[in-house]
Amino acid sequence: MKVLAVRHVEIEHLGVLERILPELGFTYEYLDTPKGERLRGPLEEYSALIVLGGYMGAYEEAKYDFLPYGFKLIEEALKVNKPFLGICLGAQMLAKVLGSKVYPGEKGKEIGWLEIFKVADHPYFEAFPQKFNVFQWHGDTFELPKGALRVFASDRYENQGFVYGRAVGLQFHLEVDRVLAKLWSRIYEGELKEEGIQPSKLTEISEKESQDLEKLIRHFLKGFLGFDKK
Repeated sequence: MKVLAVRHVEIEHLGVLERILPELGFTYEYLDTPKGERLRGPLEEYSALIVLGGYMGAYEEAKYDFLPYGFKLIEEALKVNKPFLGICLGAQMLAKVLGSKVYPGEKGKEIGWLEIFKVADHPYFEAFPQKFNVFQWHGDTFELPKGALRVFASDRYENQGFVYGRAVGLQFHLEVDRVLAKLWSRIYEGELKEEGIQPSKLTEISEKESQDLEKLIRHFLKGFLGFDKK
């Protein structure tokens, strides 16, 4: 059992999922589409497709010529009802494939450990609390796709997570822990300075919060990957 992860930026990888997926019996492979990598075999060879984040906009196909291929993979996953997870840019790409508008958010960027809240119930997220902190780093947002269930929202942006069949779009970074957050804060220090955010703010999460988040991630992945049915 293996998972395909489409990666747009080398440092924006699976994060804690690199450890959790093997614990659940899944291997994973990266497909770096900006480097020209394309699938050599059918998507059906994979148990699930994950499309990760990136600094590019889902509406910038003309600027980033690898985005259309990503859209094609998402369309294929939806067509065959394969589990799909879109994170940040990946969620926006899913929304666009489903016919929704993706655009620069009018309320500014969300960066750091910020609170989101649950607005609907879904089996994938039944263990998640009503409110909790997640890692955010985005300026774009999107309209909720027709037929999708909005599960999470924040005070600033109402579309933080949705489910459409077996496809899940999460605006926030479920994969980020303190280690990855620290790396991003160093690499993207210029953007943080522009936003008036101290890099140290990105690692302000306790060990208990990290452990609790990992438990939630495991619960989500078990349902999402059909682990409980195996």
